Amino acid sequence: MEKTDISMNRLTNRYTTDISNNHLYTVPFIKQQLATKRNTVKFPSKPPLINVDIERPFIIRKPSGEFMEDKVSICSHICKALPLVCKNFNLKMQDHLLLGGEHNIKISPGFQSPMFNDELLTSEEKKEVVLNDPKFGMFSLFKYHLTRGYMNNELKKTNKVYCSHIFSLVFALPIFVFIGQWVLYSALILDFINNNRGDICPNNSSFELKLMVLGVTIIYFVRSFFIWDSLTTRIGLKKMARVNSYAVILDTFQEFAFCILVYGANIWVVFIEQDIQDMILNSLAMEFLMQLDNEFEQLYFDNLPGSAEDIYDNVFVSYKENKSLLDDRQKNDKCFRCFSCCVFIPYKLLVITIFIFPLLCALMMVVGPLCK
Repeated sequence: MEKTDISMNRLTNRYTTDISNNHLYTVPFIKQQLATKRNTVKFPSKPPLINVDIERPFIIRKPSGEFMEDKVSICSHICKALPLVCKNFNLKMQDHLLLGGEHNIKISPGFQSPMFNDELLTSEEKKEVVLNDPKFGMFSLFKYHLTRGYMNNELKKTNKVYCSHIFSLVFALPIFVFIGQWVLYSALILDFINNNRGDICPNNSSFELKLMVLGVTIIYFVRSFFIWDSLTTRIGLKKMARVNSYAVILDTFQEFAFCILVYGANIWVVFIEQDIQDMILNSLAMEFLMQLDNEFEQLYFDNLPGSAEDIYDNVFVSYKENKSLLDDRQKNDKCFRCFSCCVFIPYKLLVITIFIFPLLCALMMVVGPLCK
């Protein structure tokens, strides 16, 4: 009874009785009012507004996770992608000295527009940019020692003495690496020429040697596409070495031309060799030659990462600055303008060679085993 009286008192306090109108409020009536109040949901008079981004299309996801879009065949996508490859080739042919101008224009409708924003990079990221820039090679590194490295600021900061830094200037170590690469490459090529003077297409080798030639050409056929992609990626850095320099022009040509020469020589060596072990060893020797300059840079900047940061901050420039510096140098320096014109045709031939190199590898996949 006490609990019932308490609940009745609570209900009486929440609902007042109007005696003037002689209304009688019973307990069932009050419970009905309470239930009605709980189940009542108030809706706003106007529906809430939904902001819709018209530029972004609606994407409806199926239960399986696939996107519900217009069904387009794979062949249709391939037909749309192939012209982009030709356009990419055309942009590189128009880009003198491989400045990376293709990354500053929109390639095709539907592609993202180029964005230019200054990002703060860490010291490690700056070192990676310097190492990945094909325009910064042995000649540019030696030039850095002549212009900034000779002050030994990084040695003073780290309180360490590195012989590779000091003697890179005294003995021109980067230049010796460049000379050593070409001397070893020339020696290997001359040895192959002198020791393998036979028919071009003898077709008298064993089956396993033919398989070896086929396997190597398949691998290089696959890797040849990455040479072109490497050219696309490495000239698209937001900051790069200044192209208004003889050293940078030589480094860019050396980086890609030597790679193509090594790959071509490896295919030729595998074709003319008659011993599988010699094929493998000679191919590894060529690959070793190709990486000598990159390994020197990697070791140097591992010891002195501050030098890479100094190069990125004070030597590297953006595409627009690079373009302006190149135009000013060609306008004011007759010798440089003449040199730039002389390398025009070699640069175009280099781009064409990289572009058609997969076709040459595909040709050797057929001709190599048949003529071996």
